[in-house]
Amino acid sequence: MTASFALGLVIQSGIVLAGASVLALLGHGTLAMGWFVGALIALGNSALLVWRWHQGRRVITSDPGRHMRFFYRSMIERYVGLVVLLGGALWLQIDAPTLLAGFITGQIGWLLAALIWRNKA
Repeated sequence: MTASFALGLVIQSGIVLAGASVLALLGHGTLAMGWFVGALIALGNSALLVWRWHQGRRVITSDPGRHMRFFYRSMIERYVGLVVLLGGALWLQIDAPTLLAGFITGQIGWLLAALIWRNKA
């Protein structure tokens, strides 16, 4: 399972880099930058999820209360990370629709990666 999560992050990163490269090669530098930042936010969100999953594997007990605390902590970490990264993007004055398009594409990359690694497992 660990290798599949790593494969998912690699596939998602490839999709992010390919999209930003295409936009940059077409001469849309500002669009490429906004799209890339949005996709990096999605990639960071996925990386936090994988990191939390690895931490959850270390503790063997299956206490229902522990699982709920773990779930809430993970949700809060990802939300705070998303707010901080979006705040930084707004501070850089990146166009919001471009940022959102990159974020959505990054999330779609994670879904595609899940479909690909599911067939390989």
